Amino acid sequence: MKKIYPIILSVIFGITGCKNEQKIPEVAYSKETVSRPIPFAKGVISTEENSEFELAFSTDGLKAYFSRRPPDAKQMIYVSDFKDGTWSSPKLAEFSTDRDETVHITPNGQYLFFGSERPIPGKPNKGNFDMNIWMVEKTDKGWSEPKPLPEPINAVQTEDEEWPSSNNNFIFTNDDENFYFTSMRRGTKSIKLYQTTFDGQDFSEPKAIEGIFEEEKYWVYSAVISPDGQYLIFNSYDAPGGKGGEDIFVSKKTENGWSEARPIGALVNSKDEESSPRFSRDGKYFFFSRAENLGNYEYGEWNIFFVETQYLRLDKIFEQE
Repeated sequence: MKKIYPIILSVIFGITGCKNEQKIPEVAYSKETVSRPIPFAKGVISTEENSEFELAFSTDGLKAYFSRRPPDAKQMIYVSDFKDGTWSSPKLAEFSTDRDETVHITPNGQYLFFGSERPIPGKPNKGNFDMNIWMVEKTDKGWSEPKPLPEPINAVQTEDEEWPSSNNNFIFTNDDENFYFTSMRRGTKSIKLYQTTFDGQDFSEPKAIEGIFEEEKYWVYSAVISPDGQYLIFNSYDAPGGKGGEDIFVSKKTENGWSEARPIGALVNSKDEESSPRFSRDGKYFFFSRAENLGNYEYGEWNIFFVETQYLRLDKIFEQE
């Protein structure tokens, strides 16, 4: 396997809305320029025999958490270390014990969030499929025992409630205070983006972010904000301007909130399925997951791809008429 050599610099990178500036590592995950999407850590993280998706990095950028689903098994969370130019053989994360996915680590490194099908104690699921967001906290000995987020984030399904109603699996922040998650909250008609604040103990009442699509029927999910705070990127199914099936869309920050979404472009979106957009800590690289569309709602294995963010030309997307 060809080695890729890290270049690590500590820089001060101001993130929109931060109370304190964060030190963001610059890590080169490829020695060569990556102008078109290629599999990430091929054969180690992205493999032929499993599905891999939903990548997240530690605060120093040298540890990758990702979801892996072997054939005929549930997905769980694995972790790999970047050392001496290569990624280590992935190991099961210490907190992953059930159907788990979608890790996010806060910029200060204090909290790790993930989605899980594991039951919440004292709150049995009475619907057909239920996932909720769980959290572990950094300690001197590693990560703490997982605990579910409280209401108003998690909402266990009631009798006869069906997916995706009340399902939550991913929450995201760029500044350790303002958090974003996507959910079809009970009584609504689609998966929407919500914003909430977190003080280390409690979450504020979530507020829906409107105007991303003209029609409410189009879903907004697996959403992240670019490290510079200028772009909201997410995936949606059969939304206007996409290539069909799962595609990735982008919205731009405006004085009044977020613009109407546009497809991210042919460099990423294709006739196959694309989902789970993510960024490296410094914003240099853009990651997403792709699976071959076999037709009749059948798909190949998911793999994680990456490309340098500059080649997405996000600013040009919003110059188009």
